[in-house]
Amino acid sequence: MIDIHNHIIPGIDDGAAEMADALDLLRLAVADGITQVVCTPHMHDGRYDNDIDTIRPAFTALQQASSQASIPLRLAMAAEVRVSDEFMVQLRRGRVPLVGQWQGSDCVLLEMPHQQVPVGLDNLLAWLQRQNVRPVIAHPERNKELMRYPERSLKLVERGALFQLTAGSVAGHFGGQAQDTARWLLDRELVQFVASDAHHAVRRPPAMKAAADTLQEWYGVGVRDLLTDTLPRQLTESLFGAEVQGKIMKGLAIIDFAGN
Repeated sequence: MIDIHNHIIPGIDDGAAEMADALDLLRLAVADGITQVVCTPHMHDGRYDNDIDTIRPAFTALQQASSQASIPLRLAMAAEVRVSDEFMVQLRRGRVPLVGQWQGSDCVLLEMPHQQVPVGLDNLLAWLQRQNVRPVIAHPERNKELMRYPERSLKLVERGALFQLTAGSVAGHFGGQAQDTARWLLDRELVQFVASDAHHAVRRPPAMKAAADTLQEWYGVGVRDLLTDTLPRQLTESLFGAEVQGKIMKGLAIIDFAGN
């Protein structure tokens, strides 16, 4: 499996505090069946003032520590970016580490506020389209407004958004409403990726195996592999390199859908 969203880089957001915590999370990822990890610390203006210059050295230190600890994972770097006016400036200046590419467009992992779909998001998504950037919306199933009105997610899809569910939501670790919203999106083939959003080895572990087991129970092995490996592999080919990505499964209907 490939994990495209987590907070494993230590000391720069609300995820792993120390390098030892980060290595514990990486070992849990291996135990969960994860082989490749895209590390995505928060970029949240005024709260976690990260950009490529703060993330890169912290990521390099994690890579070195992981190698020294002989942890069998391939690591890449991106960010989870909170919706804000500052994000637009940072993106245009090349300050945002991207999460990959999709059908010829660069992709950014985008976080909405947890309480609602923000006013003006439609305009932001239209602007991203003009920049040839596809947003991967992080954990839409945990957004309070979309929990109440999941059909409002369809407007985001129309604007080209891709969806990434949290593994713990699929497995029921975030409560019944988040799981029900995840199932609503999955039933309508609106989801491209399931990722861990791991923060802590005990309080927020990866839970990818639990999610994979749930997906297999609900939809079978094909959908399980599609959302935890095939489509994440397609997204991150530009980060990890085509030579290690293997063959990408094509022709499946869900690929054609447009969309801590």
